[in-house]
Parts: sequence; structure tokens; C-alpha cells
Amino acid sequence: MTKLASQVEFVNELAFKLRDLDLIHLIADSHPMPDRRMLHLSDRPIHNFTSCSYLGLETHPLLKEAAKKAIDDYGINFYVSRAYISLNMYEELESLFEQMFGNEVVIMPTTALGHWAALPVLIGDGDAVILDHQVHTSVQMATKIVKTNGAHVEMIRHNRMDYLESRIKKLSSQYNKIWYLADGVYSMYGDVAPMDELHQLLEKYDNFHLYIDDAHGMSWTGKNGAGYVMSQGPLHPRMVLITSMGKAFGTSGAVAVFNDNQMKEKVRNCGSTLIFTGPLQPPTLAASIASAKIHLSDEINVLQNALSERIRFFDNKAAELGLPIIEGGKTPVFYLGTGKVEVAQNLTNRLKNAGFLTCIAVFPSVPYHRAGLRLLSTVHNEFEDIELLLETVAEELPKALRDENFSMEQIHNAFEINLSSVDLVTQK
Repeated sequence: MTKLASQVEFVNELAFKLRDLDLIHLIADSHPMPDRRMLHLSDRPIHNFTSCSYLGLETHPLLKEAAKKAIDDYGINFYVSRAYISLNMYEELESLFEQMFGNEVVIMPTTALGHWAALPVLIGDGDAVILDHQVHTSVQMATKIVKTNGAHVEMIRHNRMDYLESRIKKLSSQYNKIWYLADGVYSMYGDVAPMDELHQLLEKYDNFHLYIDDAHGMSWTGKNGAGYVMSQGPLHPRMVLITSMGKAFGTSGAVAVFNDNQMKEKVRNCGSTLIFTGPLQPPTLAASIASAKIHLSDEINVLQNALSERIRFFDNKAAELGLPIIEGGKTPVFYLGTGKVEVAQNLTNRLKNAGFLTCIAVFPSVPYHRAGLRLLSTVHNEFEDIELLLETVAEELPKALRDENFSMEQIHNAFEINLSSVDLVTQK
């Protein structure tokens, strides 16, 4: 059996196990969901800490009204390749995005399909690609095409700018352009790219290019909700940004942002998934226009501030309880480290039984010995929801550790972190 086939079998078996434990592949009941604070599973309400729609825009009245009107005006779908014709709403939406980002844009069907459109066009067979170890899987998959086309591809340790600079120096004598592929906000741990250092490298090396996916940084931060990456500085001429309309933006699809018009037109004209796949559909386009207008209004500041208060509250409460949060306080993504897969399973199940839905994180989403729970905070979550969740974690984590013969010290060792409040949790 090949290494790839062996890994597929391992992941498949793990998925069956998690499904049998009723931790994944869940189906929400048919109860109406006016917001995402609560879901219903098996006719039982459960607090939802799994949503990536951080600002709650997916239930905003203006987005829903716009989508309904678009159905009346255009029907459910308009399925023609954009290489031939686009609905006029595309033009309006791209104009709004250009106001938001201050740069030219191309709307993509999804972030994954956006990577498939952009990377094979941007990266030539004489270029080198350096992947951050934790860059999103959708980016890594797209680079397989790039590698097949002849580019050199390698991976470095996460956020190690010293390694990156060393590789830029080494590879510059052999390749035309050096591309670094990274995330603005990393989807599992919620940590961020060191943008100041990346801007310095862009200024220092003329052949260095940055391609960055800011899907989890979109909307909840930055001027006009332009995201984490744009909040850290302007788009460099040798930098390409792709971000999601499907998370905090509240709809679906993606947008690629370019400082260089020639680069933008090349992707627009030659990107395979822009030519050979379907467009965004009328209800989505209309809702996206409504969301973009909110982003260009003062309302986005109100929503961002509401989420920021929840992030701070979450971070402070978790620290007070001594919980092993691996990254916290910067983004709405919190990662509770358990180390051992069985502890993650046990704790996720305990929380679910206590009325809290969370995201179990295991291989291949994270390294095998760095399992944990991803806890996502949105404006739908009330402060009392967050407090009750974290107090329940503090109560149930020691039980899960005892059940699985594991310890806080072992979590500490797995993540190489300094857990200054270990005793607070283990004595509960």
C-alpha cells in the first residue's frame, strides 16, 4: 500500500470512529434558526460554538431581503460560465470590493477554487514555492498542480521567518521568483501570520512574492472589514490576497485582491476554475452586495466591536480558569489543546452532553499528537454562553484526562507551551 493510500485508510477509519461516537457528520434538526446561538440535535437545543460566521451576517435582514428579491428577479440560478457572460450584479459587487480593499479584485466561486485558478497562473515552471507548514489544505492541494507544471515546492516550519529568509537566499540562485504561501489567520489554532516581518522581506528581496489566504481574517477586523492582512499594512505589488465571502462576510464565494493589474487580468483570463466552473448564483450575489454595503458603512464597526468584546471576555475567562488555550486573544478562533486524540474525543462528547457543540480537531487537520477542540466565538454567542462553556470545560477536562490516563503536563509537553495555571485545572 502506498503512503497516500495508507493515510487515506487511516483517516477513513478515524472518521468512522468519530462518527460512531456522534462527534462528526451531525445533522441539525429542522427547527428554524433565526440566529446561530442555538442549534437542535435529536430534538435537543445545544449552544453552538462551531460557526465561522463571526459577525452573524448570515442572518442579517438586509442580506435575506436582497437574496429573496434576486430570486424573484433572476430565478434560483444563472448557470453560464463567466468566460461568456456574467450577471450585472458581478460588476456592482466587484466595484464595492475595490472600494473596500483599495485594490483591484476578481470574484472567485470559493477560496479553494480561487487557489486552483490563481496559483497555476501566477507561478511559473522556473519559480520556487515555500509552503508554511500550517497553510490551509486547499492551498496545499493547489500547489500539487504547480509542482506538476515544473515549479519547485517545499515546506518550512510554521511562522519561522528565519527559516523563510534562509530559503529565499538559497533558492534565489536557482529560481526566478520565490513564492511564500501562508494564511493570514490560521484556521485551527487561530494564530496569525507575522505580517511586519513579511513586509520587510518583500522590501528586502526583489524576487520574493507573497500569496496569502485570509479567509478567517475577513470582515471581523480591518478598515471596511478588509481583514487581518490588510489591517497590518497595504497590499504590496508582489503580494496577492485571497479571502472568503463564506465566513464572517456572511454569504459564499471568495475574492482575490491584486495590486498589479496585469497579474489580475492574467488570472481573470486564464484561471481554469473561472473558465470551466459555474458562477455565484443570483441570491448569493445579491446578498453579497448587501453585505459589502454594510462593510462600507458604520455598522461594520459596531459588529467588529461587539465581537472584540467577546474575544477579550473569552480570553480573560479562559486564562482565569487556567485552561490550555494554545492561542488566544487575537482572533475569534480559540484552540483548546488536549494532545491525545482520546482526550479530545472524551471532552468533546462530555461538552456535547452538557449542551455545547464544539469542533473536535484531530489528524490530518492538526498533527496527530496535538489534538484538541476548536472553539469559535461569534456575535451570536452571549457572554453568559461563553462563561458557561468555559466553566464546563474547566469541570470536564480533568475528568476526560483521568479517563484517558493523560495529564496537563503531557498537554504542556505536546504543545511546548508554558501552562502557568496547570494546578488550577487539575485540582478541580
